[in-house]
Formats: sequence, structure tokens, C-alpha cells
Amino acid sequence: MIVCSTMSCGVCRYCRMGQTAQCDVANPNGPAAGTCFFGGPAPTGPVDGLQAEYARIPWASNTLIPIPGNVSDDDAILLSDIFPTAWFGAQLAGIRRGDTVAVYGAGIVGQLAIASAYRQGAGRVWAVDGVQTRLVKALEQNAEVIDFNQEDPVEAIMDATMGVGVDAVIEAVGVDAQRPARGPAAEKYAARTEQFDAEVTQTAPETNVQGENWVPGNAPSLSAQWAVESVAKYGRIGMIGVFSPDLTSFPIGQATNKNLTLRAGNCDHRSVTPPLLDLVAAGLFDPAPFVTQHEPIDNAVEAYLSFDRRDEGWLKTVLTTG
Repeated sequence: MIVCSTMSCGVCRYCRMGQTAQCDVANPNGPAAGTCFFGGPAPTGPVDGLQAEYARIPWASNTLIPIPGNVSDDDAILLSDIFPTAWFGAQLAGIRRGDTVAVYGAGIVGQLAIASAYRQGAGRVWAVDGVQTRLVKALEQNAEVIDFNQEDPVEAIMDATMGVGVDAVIEAVGVDAQRPARGPAAEKYAARTEQFDAEVTQTAPETNVQGENWVPGNAPSLSAQWAVESVAKYGRIGMIGVFSPDLTSFPIGQATNKNLTLRAGNCDHRSVTPPLLDLVAAGLFDPAPFVTQHEPIDNAVEAYLSFDRRDEGWLKTVLTTG
């Protein structure tokens, strides 16, 4: 079975409309609390995560999806959240045939957002990140790449589009955004250090509660800022990066002045996943090559440390049991 990473009852008003991420029933904090995640913080349930040998699945009749026999475990695990979320991001961005698209963040969600954008009709796609192996993987998908430690991504995109900007942006970073370590973008945003530090305090007031096992991004609003600045007037932005409800920084004035369409939120997994499962089962798309490591569950902490450090080559890890 595929376990959708968000739970839904299947019968409330939102579930009947296919908007299962906003199920009125699943989140025990009440209808206004929004999406109920596995392994999320208190406002999202809390419900235990799934990196275990056994797990209890609330609302199982609507949260579980049967897997056809010809779909591998590596394919299926990316259908629990990553591929549907990426596809949803491309839908939020309203990708049209021939569009120019920028994808901010070339981690596993960003990689599948690149794939989704092309499959929804994009003509040119730029991937923006600061980790070389991620950019290499994006190149393998025929995306054009921008290393924000070498170039200012906004200037690079504006130059490539003759000053127009891209038609659409998929933001796949969220509050994990990192300040450029060097290069023109680092110099440009050095003056905003105090703002970024305040955002970190706002979004992650309890940092380093487990030593070095989790380090928040040091520029929570930066990717969203770049998205607004690099998209064309009347452009479209789909935001699937995770942002804390406590973050209040967003360039709303710039977005309004450019007549932008902004759509954001958590994926409606129960609605989005089945067609993608059919796509994979038919052999029309293979997500498994995006899995880069298999680690026994006993090594989970070490694997998370590698992700936290953004080690080269760590794109998607599958934890194995037994």
C-alpha cells in the first residue's frame, strides 16, 4: 500500500471536492487547523511518522492506495509524497505548453517538479540551487541550471529571458532556504542579515534542540523573494515549499505591482496520487532513479545528518527495515 503523507476522511465537504489536504475531520486540532501530516509538528496533528517497521494509519480507508504488482518499492515510496507534491506544484503554477519555468530548489521535490513541469508542457526550465550534485541531476533532465553561489539567480533568469522573466515559478524550498555563501547574490543580500536572523527566530525559535541533528535554513523568505522577482509580469507562482505559519515576511507589494497569480499549499495527495500511480504502472515515468541511497533504519540519524548538511550526492534516501 501507498500511505499518503497527508490524511483525509474521504467524506467531508473538502474531501468530496478532491481538496483532501484541507480535510475538515482528519486533524484533531479542528477544521481550522488545516492539513494533518504524518510526523508533523503539533499543529498538524500530531501523528507519529512512518519511518518504523509498523505504523497505525488513521483514516486508512482514504489514506491508503493499493500498489499494482509491477510498481517497485522505490517507485511507490516516491508516490507517497514527493512526486504528487511536485506535480501539484506544477499545477499550482498553471504550467502551459511552451512556458518558461524556474524551479527554486533542486532537491528531490525540485527534481520531480522539473520532470512534472516538462510533462505538463514547459518549453524551458531553469533549476536554482547551491548544491552541485543536485544541479548535475537537473542537467540530466535537460534543465538549465543556476548555482546561486556563483550567480545572482534573478539576474541570470532576467538575462536569459531578455529582461522579461519566466512565465511561471515553482517554489520548492520554503523556510529551509539558505543564504548564498559567496558570489554576487551573497554580496547583494548581506545587508539583509538582520532581517533573515529575525525570520529564523520567528520560524524556528527552538533551534538545535537535538544538538546538530537539525539546523534551520538561515534565510527563510529568500526563495519566495527570488520567485517574485524573477517571474514575468502577470506570471504565476506555485509554492510547495514548507513555510511556518509564523513567517510573516513576503514581498506582497512586489507581487501586487506585477499582477502575479500566487497559489500555495499542501498537496491533495489522495486526489493527485492515483493518476500518477497509473502513469508509473504504465511505464510512462520512472521515479526510482531519483533514489540515491538505501540505508538501514538503524542508520537513520546519520542519514538525516547528511541531509541536514546538504552533503553532495544525497538526494533521496530510502530507509529499509528487516
